[in-house]
Amino acid sequence: MSKDQLAILIAVVANTVTFVQVVPQVVRLVRLKRIEGTTPAWAAIGMVVNIGWTAYVIAEEFWIAIPAVLAAVISFGLVLFLLWRNGADVRLAVIAGIAVGAAAVVLQLVAGWTYLGTVLALSNGLYLGPSVWAAWRSYAPVGVAPLTWVLTAWEGILWGCYGVLVEAIPIMVYGSTALLLAALILLRLWITRHRIRAELTSPD
Repeated sequence: MSKDQLAILIAVVANTVTFVQVVPQVVRLVRLKRIEGTTPAWAAIGMVVNIGWTAYVIAEEFWIAIPAVLAAVISFGLVLFLLWRNGADVRLAVIAGIAVGAAAVVLQLVAGWTYLGTVLALSNGLYLGPSVWAAWRSYAPVGVAPLTWVLTAWEGILWGCYGVLVEAIPIMVYGSTALLLAALILLRLWITRHRIRAELTSPD
């Protein structure tokens, strides 16, 4: 198998993972209607960042990534709606998302697509970071879907490998930061697993 063929194979698998990554979180919000440990900032900024990624992959002709980023935009939008419906205050998150979007447009106009791609990769911290903070602040992060973060970790590994194969530094950075931040959330879920179980089995 050639390097290019391997890159395409990894990208196809990564697309599949990214496509379904947020689905467990959507299901959890619909089923439990609990938001402890979650944050609207993850959804709002995540949606905007993936709109930026959509523009980037089109401009740089990474066509294989388009289905994944479009699915991410829709999924994050749905999560934001469900958080709002379940009682979360989304106003600051929406404002933050708008600010990130405006900054991305200015950056692209001033510095070009390569710089935008690098900043988008580093911006994982902008939307995954608040999720880490929310999960670690929560006594029992019942609202967090573990499978979403397992998939986020795998997504990071796969896109990181793809970035190495196609020599795209922004995608490498994206993968490594996604893996790190997902691991931090999974660690918090493991530490609080007994509290979460108690909350889920409580008759109240």
